[in-house]
Amino acid sequence: MRENTIADNSHSYKTAQLGVGPMFPRFSDRDIDDASLASVIDVARLAPTEWNLQTWRWIVVRNDVAKKYLEAATSIKVPLSSAPVILICLADTLAWKAAPQYLQEMIANRKITEEEGHEALRRVREYYSSSPEIAKRTALANAFVAVHQILLGAAESKLSSYWVTEFDEAKIKTHFHIPDHFLVAALLPIGYRVETPAPAPSKLPLRAFVYKEKFGETIAPTH
Repeated sequence: MRENTIADNSHSYKTAQLGVGPMFPRFSDRDIDDASLASVIDVARLAPTEWNLQTWRWIVVRNDVAKKYLEAATSIKVPLSSAPVILICLADTLAWKAAPQYLQEMIANRKITEEEGHEALRRVREYYSSSPEIAKRTALANAFVAVHQILLGAAESKLSSYWVTEFDEAKIKTHFHIPDHFLVAALLPIGYRVETPAPAPSKLPLRAFVYKEKFGETIAPTH
């Protein structure tokens, strides 16, 4: 089962805590203006990606009927429709095909030679075309970096947000006319929360999930 991560956005960008837990906040009726939302999404736009491919796309959902549809499409009980905005994060599995354009820009700016550009393009095509799963994995990984940026951007703007990845992807893609080569990576409701943020859940000690050199080789405890 994939995790649903909650952002406790009661603090600023630098102190925002991203936790995992079963509780999802409800949102107040206060709306988010387009400028504030754009500033949050712009943080994600600046997230790094391989070859600067920027594999993510966002659908901004404000319509009440559409928000309730998304809430009904989730596999867990979560008050998505109480948020003034829900972002649908998409991951483009064919974004790697734009690599030639990026490499041409690098050649034009003399960051690499033409020979290096041709060799890099050959390797990119060979790598991504070898398996559809590779393209999916890379697109999702890049998308989740952007999702993390959204959570931090929301925190900086004194907004609340969390992400949900348990949903009926086929229903969402059909309803919102999403092309086949895009994956629905996550749903992110954004708004001003009603409840006081819950205490952050306890975390495992560092030595419980960090290994030294090989899997299972536990690092020495720190004092």
